[in-house]
Amino acid sequence: MRLAFLTLLAALCHAAEPAEGRWEGTIQIPGTGLTAIVDLAQSAGGWIGSATVPGFTKGAPLADIVVQDSAVSFTLKGALGDPKFSGRVDAAAFDGSFVQAGNSAAFHLRHTGPPQVDLPRQSTAVADDLAGDWLGEVTLGGNKLKASLKLTNHSGGAATAQFVVTGKRETNIPIDLVRQEGDFLTVVSSQYRIGFEGRLHEDAGELTGTFAQGPIESPLTLRRAQ
Repeated sequence: MRLAFLTLLAALCHAAEPAEGRWEGTIQIPGTGLTAIVDLAQSAGGWIGSATVPGFTKGAPLADIVVQDSAVSFTLKGALGDPKFSGRVDAAAFDGSFVQAGNSAAFHLRHTGPPQVDLPRQSTAVADDLAGDWLGEVTLGGNKLKASLKLTNHSGGAATAQFVVTGKRETNIPIDLVRQEGDFLTVVSSQYRIGFEGRLHEDAGELTGTFAQGPIESPLTLRRAQ
């Protein structure tokens, strides 16, 4: 009986957090409405969350999450200029203000189910046949740009990358995710919303894949630098 009572008490305490869940609705940007999906969940270390705005970002992490009774605020990191959401929730609705670069818009979200937080992917080391320098060309907006990627392993840790795109000027893209899964490599710059996903063809000394900046994609083949 005591165990059943404690289990029920724990369930009631957990259910008392109205912010936890999946919230779907719109951000009322002037002239249009942006669809938004926000997931908020409690973990052992506190609140975690992610958000998807179709056409702009998918599963972007939430930071600075503050939940005090029905008041909720957080920042969407790495997309849309790192906007801040702040509002109030109840069992069915989450309404408030979306603030980005000094501009404010109302958002209206509705509870649609349990949270499905996209946890941030972590960088990994890369295999020896991927480490080193790679060169290629990518076409963006009708212009051919040179691309170079340097992958470096670090003792006991994940790999890092230098990704440089050169046209009329040279742009060193800050990379915050380097991940190898089998023959596939993923390199991401959350700040620039740029990514490269490619497959290693070791016999040919090539990485073939796609360069993406936001919704714009272009084929990119990188070859081992001589």
